Amino acid sequence: MKKTLLYITASLAMLLTLGACTRNHGDIGIWFGTWHVEQITAGGTPVNVVGDYFFQFQSKVFRVSQVYGHEQLVESYGAWSESEDGNGMVVTFDDPTVYYIEMPGLEAENLFTVTRTSSREVTLAKTDKQGTLYTYRLKKQP
Repeated sequence: MKKTLLYITASLAMLLTLGACTRNHGDIGIWFGTWHVEQITAGGTPVNVVGDYFFQFQSKVFRVSQVYGHEQLVESYGAWSESEDGNGMVVTFDDPTVYYIEMPGLEAENLFTVTRTSSREVTLAKTDKQGTLYTYRLKKQP
């Protein structure tokens, strides 16, 4: 009986621990995790980029990273929030002097429109300060 009670207690503790560690400050829906930027277009024309870009979302923290060459990584952190209707997102980098990643169309403040969404693929669109429309096709990483 003691052995069974010990196993049940240990199992419950493990379940509670695993369930509590992944999403600080609540569920953020499909955005949680890592998204690979599959394609970027500027004014409808595909943009050639060096390496791979990734967007990562957790709580209110946003990370954009570029991986290229042999394990070379450039990254920048900001904040993000989703509009109440789920059709928009704001990504900001509070200190423009720290924001340093050369990604086409990405600026210190970005207002994205969600133009296509599913649990595995998302398309975001934004217009930069010069009036160029950028689209970003993202694919969820396992």
